[in-house]
Amino acid sequence: MRGRDADPRRTRPAGCYSNSNMKHSLTRIAAAALLLPGCATLEWHKDGAAAETRDRDLAACAAKAQAEAWRFDRLPPPQVAVDAQGRVIAVQPPRQDSQRFLAEQDLLRACMQERGYTLRESAVKTN
Repeated sequence: MRGRDADPRRTRPAGCYSNSNMKHSLTRIAAAALLLPGCATLEWHKDGAAAETRDRDLAACAAKAQAEAWRFDRLPPPQVAVDAQGRVIAVQPPRQDSQRFLAEQDLLRACMQERGYTLRESAVKTN
């Protein structure tokens, strides 16, 4: 309640927070700070394989995955709608590019695993 009936002990200037709100904000900030160092760079690894061999295999698998992912790039069926004048129209829903991207990544991972590679945390730290 504001105005002359308001309790002056309960009002705060703009921008001031209560202790509980401040504690909640600090908890969120602390949690985010703890999670940030957990991010790691992953790379493909195979015992005895040189970096050049890995890069060549990765390029070959990426090209193969990209060529095969088209199977997952199908348009959803058109939807029937009525326009403002009452006419029946067919509307094509937007493409789901994420489906093709995920399929391509799955195909790439399967190809690399077939060649004996595993994903591991990179030995080189990046910041």
